[in-house]
Amino acid sequence: MSIPGLLSERAIILAPRGRDSQIAMRILDEAGYLATVAHDLFELVKELSSGAGLAIIADEALRNSDIKPLLDLISRQPAWSDLPIVLMTHHGGPDHNPSARMGNLLGNVTFLERPFHPATLVSLVVTAVRGRRRQYEARARMEDLHESEGRLQNALKAGRLGSWLLEAEYLKLTCSDITKSHYGRNEQDTFNYDDWLAAVYFEDQPRMQSALQRSLDTGVDLIIEYRNVWPDGSLSWVDVRARAICGKNGLVSSLAGVTSDITERKQAESQLRRLNETLEQQVEERTSQLRHKEDILRQSQKMEAVGQLTGGIAHDFNNMLTGIIGSLELIRRRLARGSIEDLNSLIDLGVTSANRAAALTHRLLAFSRRQSLDSKPVEMNHLVNAMDELLQRSVNESIHLQLRMASDLWTAEADPNQLESALLNLVLNARDAMPDGGTLVVETFNQQLDRSFTNAHENLLPGDYVVLSVSDNGCGMPETVISRAFDPFFTTKPIGQGTGLGLSMIYGFSKQSHGHVSIKSEVGRGTTVQLFLPRFKGLADEAEQSFQSNAVYAENGETVLIVEDDPHVLLGCQQALALEDIASEGVSSAEDALKRIG
Repeated sequence: MSIPGLLSERAIILAPRGRDSQIAMRILDEAGYLATVAHDLFELVKELSSGAGLAIIADEALRNSDIKPLLDLISRQPAWSDLPIVLMTHHGGPDHNPSARMGNLLGNVTFLERPFHPATLVSLVVTAVRGRRRQYEARARMEDLHESEGRLQNALKAGRLGSWLLEAEYLKLTCSDITKSHYGRNEQDTFNYDDWLAAVYFEDQPRMQSALQRSLDTGVDLIIEYRNVWPDGSLSWVDVRARAICGKNGLVSSLAGVTSDITERKQAESQLRRLNETLEQQVEERTSQLRHKEDILRQSQKMEAVGQLTGGIAHDFNNMLTGIIGSLELIRRRLARGSIEDLNSLIDLGVTSANRAAALTHRLLAFSRRQSLDSKPVEMNHLVNAMDELLQRSVNESIHLQLRMASDLWTAEADPNQLESALLNLVLNARDAMPDGGTLVVETFNQQLDRSFTNAHENLLPGDYVVLSVSDNGCGMPETVISRAFDPFFTTKPIGQGTGLGLSMIYGFSKQSHGHVSIKSEVGRGTTVQLFLPRFKGLADEAEQSFQSNAVYAENGETVLIVEDDPHVLLGCQQALALEDIASEGVSSAEDALKRIG
C-alpha cells in the first residue's frame, strides 16, 4: 500500500509573468502549505510527476504554448486520481476569457479571478487538498483490494481451485482459467452458462440443475459433486460450491463459487471400496480357517484331556475294580465249595473298593459341575476340629500340624462333605510337599473382599467371606506350576500316585459355592492355599439343625416303579426291594414310566 509523502499535498505554481507566483507562494506558506514554483510548462509537468496535491496555473502560461505534455499527464492518471487545478484568470471564466476555455481539457479545474483575496486562494487550496486526500485514500483501498485479490488468486492456484460468478438475471457466467481446465477447456476457449450445463454428464444433469436452481431461488449454498464430460469424451469429477449474493431487494443477484477437480479422490475411493470388499472376503475366509483350526485344536485338547484322564485315573479305577471283581470272584468260588466262612471280610473289601470308586466319580462330577452341591450353614471351626484326628493320621510324625481357629469366625455357606474333601486334599498335598518333614498350619479367619479385589476375579461379589487356609514350609512351586495348578488332570506326581483332580475339584467347588481359591508359593519357602467361602446370611440356629430320615415301608401291598436306563443297576434295585418283600416294576425311560402310571 502506497503512503502519501511530503510532496503529495504540495501546490505547484506556474505564473511566469508578474509577481503572482511569489504572492501565491507566500500566502500558502503562511497558511502552512508547501508550494513549489515552476517556470514553464515542462518544469510543471516534471514537478507534477514527482507528486502534488494541486496545480495553480496562470491562464497566460497556457496561451501560445504546447500544452500536450500536460494533457498527456492528465490523461494518464490512474482511475483513483483526478488532479485538482486552480486556473488564475483576469476576466473570469470561459464565458469572458477565451483562454479559460482550455479548462475543459484539463479536467478538475477551479477558476480564480485576479486580483484575488488571500483567503479565497487559501480556501480553494484547502478544498483541493481535502479532495486530493480522499483520492489517496481511494488509492490505498484499491491497493489493499488488489493485494487481497492477489492473495486470493494465489491461494486458489495453490489449491487448484477455480473461481466463477453467475449473474442470476441474465445467467451470465464468468469463470477463471482453472475452472475452464476442470471442464477440459483451454484459457482461450469461451465457456458460458450453456457450455457449463452441457458439460454435465447426462445421468447427473437432473441432480445438478435442481441444486443450482434451488440456490438461485432460495439463496441456500450450492454444494454438489458430479461428473462432467470433456470435449475429448473423457469423464472427470468436480466439486462445485457457491454462496448466494443478494441485492437490496433481498433476491439472489448472483452466485459466487469455486470448483475443484476430485477425479483422483473419486478413483481412490472406488479402489478403496474394491479393496474393502476384497478385504472383507479375505477376513471372512481367514476367520473361517481360524474357526476350523480352533475346532481342530479343541478336539486335540479333548483328546489330550482324555489321555491325561487315562494316564491319571485309569490306574486308580483299575485298582478299585480289581478289588471289587476279585472280592466277588472269591465269594463265588467259596460259595461253590460250600464254604461261607469269612465272607464278611471279602464283602467289606468289595464294598470299600466300590466306595472308593464312587468317591472318585463324585469328585469328577463335582469338578465338571454335573453334580449339584448341598450347600448349608457350616461352622468351619467345628468341621476342622472334628477332622483333627483324621488329619493327624494323614501326615507322618515328621510333620507338625497346627490348628489356628479364629474365635469369632462367621458361619460359612457350603457343602460340608465337599469342604471336608477339600481340606483333606489340601493337607495331603501339603504333606507330599514336605517329604523331610516340616510345619503344616490349618487356619480359619474372616475376610471382607472389596470391589477392587473382586473386579479382578470373574463372578466374585464383594462382601464377607470365611477363609480356610492351609500352609506348609515345603518345597514350594515355581510360577510355571502355579499357573497350571488348577488345570484338570495336571499333576507333578508319577502315574498312579495322583489323578490331577485334587486342586481342580477344589477350584470347581469354590466356583459352585460362589467363592474363590488362591495359591501363593515360593520355591524352597512353601505354599499357602486359601479357600474363600461366602458368609451365611440366614439365622444362626439354622446351622445347628439336623435332619433325620424316616424310612417308609410298604404295608398295603404297594408296588414301586423304578426308572433306570442301566439294566444291571435296575436289576440290583429290584432284588434289594425283593429282600424287603416289596414288589417293584422297572422301566428304562421317563416316557415308559409316564405310560405305566397313566
